[in-house]
Amino acid sequence: MHIREYKSSVSDFSLDDRVDFDGPDDPKNPENWSSSYKWTLVILISMLSLVVNLAILMCAPATSLILAEFHSTNKLHSTILVSIWELGEVVGPLLVAPLSEIFGRLPVFHSFNVMFILFAIGAAESQNMQTLIAMRFFLGLSVASTVMNPCIVGDIFREEQRGRALGVMGMIPFVAPVLGPTIGGLISQAKGWRWTFWLIVLIASPLQILFSIIYRESYAVKILELKTKKMRKLTGNKALKSRHEQTESPGIILRNSILRPLRLLVSSRAVLLVGICSALNMSLVYVVITSLSVIYDEIYHTKKSLLGLTYLGLGAGMILGVQLCGQFLDRYLQRKIRLSRAKPEHRLPPMILGSILVPAGLLAFGWAVHFRTHWIVPIIFSSLVGFGFVANAISAWSYLVDAFGIYSASATAANIVLRNAASAALPLAGPALSKHLGTGWGYTVLSCVGALAIPIAFVLWSFGERMRIRGENNVLG
Repeated sequence: MHIREYKSSVSDFSLDDRVDFDGPDDPKNPENWSSSYKWTLVILISMLSLVVNLAILMCAPATSLILAEFHSTNKLHSTILVSIWELGEVVGPLLVAPLSEIFGRLPVFHSFNVMFILFAIGAAESQNMQTLIAMRFFLGLSVASTVMNPCIVGDIFREEQRGRALGVMGMIPFVAPVLGPTIGGLISQAKGWRWTFWLIVLIASPLQILFSIIYRESYAVKILELKTKKMRKLTGNKALKSRHEQTESPGIILRNSILRPLRLLVSSRAVLLVGICSALNMSLVYVVITSLSVIYDEIYHTKKSLLGLTYLGLGAGMILGVQLCGQFLDRYLQRKIRLSRAKPEHRLPPMILGSILVPAGLLAFGWAVHFRTHWIVPIIFSSLVGFGFVANAISAWSYLVDAFGIYSASATAANIVLRNAASAALPLAGPALSKHLGTGWGYTVLSCVGALAIPIAFVLWSFGERMRIRGENNVLG
């Protein structure tokens, strides 16, 4: 593990009183669970994440129908309906991460999944634009999988296996840009826009039931805490403590857990830079997501039932990125392990590639639309944006999980806060820039903003280890 434990968690009791797993082959250690169970779990949490991504995107091609039903002529509403989700996901991780580090992954994941289903029902029953926007916000807030999925993979897989597992975990949700808008366009035309939300309820509910049956706690801190309590009861030895146990009062532990994501964001330059890089990349992806249906409706005059197909390029790029980047990361790290030089920063090369491809792809996309090229050309360029985003995302996930160990949820949450804040805000500038500067120059401005991620990725690669260790000392020392 690359992160230092709290000094207080080991200073008040002897090593003989520390409760740990029973050796490297202890079957209770999630890393030693059967391969079939671990991969079943990866597929299941990926499906839950797929539902989330479907819920984000199925709404996009139905925005014109929603605006018509609620008699809205404000085009900004069509962007807000999609991007307000990300504002909810700015708040949600700050709750999900600390709660999962206090109570464990299991109860938190289950609780937020149930909330997600209830808010989806609320969205389907909305009677005005304000209520629907509010439900979309709370849907984003109740998403647990964005924070929890990488952490669960980190819980159950060893470092040299995580890249492939994270790749598979990412591949299924990234099918959403292909399926979501396509299904959303067809469903909204055939059954009305409300069914884009009812379909989410119908998919998410049985998945949550299955998840509640299959998933068992994977957070080592919680597993050892329960083991310690059991051993105290059996032996009567009150001095026994988990190796992760902290001696502070419950109030201080709660305060530290709640503040940890923000403290990491402020005090750890490595976490901050990963967050900025992810934010710049994902915000440009959302520029494409929120503008595709509008561009192909108003400029290319595509049938509304076919608008979802315009997302195929984005989705294809994402799927290809998952396949290539996941395999590369594991092979690269395994090579470094053989040379005894492995460190979390060896997860960062795909981030450099992604930071180049995303703004380059958006720039080409914008000018292809500006010059009214053949309809397939912008879709091809959107695939570069999708590939670059996934390269960045998988690199960021695996880096934070490897670097921050038992506090990976807090580090991931800090990253998501920045990423989703930018994803909620920057796409709002797209329509205004396109209106005043034209699509080509408007997207050029956005691409230049996104290109700021390129030097950041190189700085992380060169100086990330030094910044990470300093951040650990400031926040967790």
